[in-house]
Amino acid sequence: MTTTEAPRGATDELDLKRNGVIDSDVHPNFVNGIRDLMPYMSETWKTRLGISGDDWAKGMAAAQFTLPLDYLYINPAGAYRADAAQPGVPPATDPVFTAKQLLDPHHVYRAVLLSGQCLGIGAMPDGMVAATIASAYNEWMTERWLQEDKRFRGALVVAPQDPEAAVAEIDRVAGRDGVVAVFMPLGQILMGEKHYWPIYEACARHELPLVTHPSGTENVFAKAPQMAGTPTFYLEWHTALGQIHQSNTLSMICHGVFEKFPKLKHVIAEGGFMWALEVMWKLDRDWKGLRNEVPWLTRPPSEYLLDHVRFTTQPFVEPHDPRHLAPLMEMMHAERVLMYSSDYPHWDFDNPDRALQGLTPELRRRIQVETPREVYGDRLD
Repeated sequence: MTTTEAPRGATDELDLKRNGVIDSDVHPNFVNGIRDLMPYMSETWKTRLGISGDDWAKGMAAAQFTLPLDYLYINPAGAYRADAAQPGVPPATDPVFTAKQLLDPHHVYRAVLLSGQCLGIGAMPDGMVAATIASAYNEWMTERWLQEDKRFRGALVVAPQDPEAAVAEIDRVAGRDGVVAVFMPLGQILMGEKHYWPIYEACARHELPLVTHPSGTENVFAKAPQMAGTPTFYLEWHTALGQIHQSNTLSMICHGVFEKFPKLKHVIAEGGFMWALEVMWKLDRDWKGLRNEVPWLTRPPSEYLLDHVRFTTQPFVEPHDPRHLAPLMEMMHAERVLMYSSDYPHWDFDNPDRALQGLTPELRRRIQVETPREVYGDRLD
């Protein structure tokens, strides 16, 4: 397959490289669900997952294998922009159309692809199944998206249930052109636990940031990430998703993950970020009296967060009084920790031309260009 890019003059291309937006959260989707991954699986695994066989079997339960979905908290408005779909083609399934709609008009230099419909595989009870899907997805993403347009960059997917298989997958895929990060779907084990440390070692060794994102399975499956209590409504559930990332950030800091792996960067995509203010303030205060419990922390906990954790902007904070935005950004150290994301093709897409209008031009540039360049490094170019 031939790699293409929108035609531009040399001056325009140089300007785009220097000043073009870097979008850290774009979701590529399947046309036919997990069947899109069939070409990248062995016959044994296709049979195991019930996605091969005669046409007459397609109506049987064994042939209806699906990725973990949220069956309890359903957004009645739907999840996608209506204009992101083409006749007979679901949203964000065509890289050419996605580039035309997202990259070209908004001067996006690079768009980082996150997991598509594999967000929830961390909730699967069988780690071998999850690892097989992750590996097939990485092949599909490489062929279908990264080789189609070099403005797309990808986060390779791993199965968190099986750290050994995850490390092997990172070692297998990390060197490919266009791969800029490792995406780890979330499960019920908090991220500071040593269960994940081999994955962190591999990320640090390959100098790839680790990315997490809401799974869409929270509180739905036994091995999914669990939030406090059981929400009744989608509105409750969706608003409370930041709980998961708050708990995981606390766990990583308190278990000393960033002391053990000083080169590790953790990007939290679409998980909110204002909760980090209270985490930093309260952790620092309590650490002063409880540091003997975590003697491996050699400096205030907030410093680990500011040095190692980055947050994508969508959904961006929207205070009722616009005057409050600037002090919030100052308290949040936005110039250090925030990276722009559109969340394309979802309905709450943040247009890169308008989403950060309340910020100074200098801060917008930090968030849209400079900080993501620091996180992803030379792999963007």
